[in-house]
Amino acid sequence: MKGAEKVWWGKVLASIVIAILTIILQLNLNIPASTLLPLGVVIYIIVSDLLSVLSAVDRRKGIRIGIFTYFILWITAWIFLYTYLTA
Repeated sequence: MKGAEKVWWGKVLASIVIAILTIILQLNLNIPASTLLPLGVVIYIIVSDLLSVLSAVDRRKGIRIGIFTYFILWITAWIFLYTYLTA
């Protein structure tokens, strides 16, 4: 598997883990969604840098790989989990 593929799949996995983390913070600690949204962006940058270094991919390229996939999957999983757990 190429380095770019590792970064992409790492972001897919990270988006699901971050969705679970954000739903736990939202439901258990009553942190509003408006606070958790920037948290997801900051975590994306950290995960991108970490995956880029581990996969030997240029940091600029690592940020751009899978950005749309990360945010769409993270927000979708977050919405589904919130709906499921609060219904």
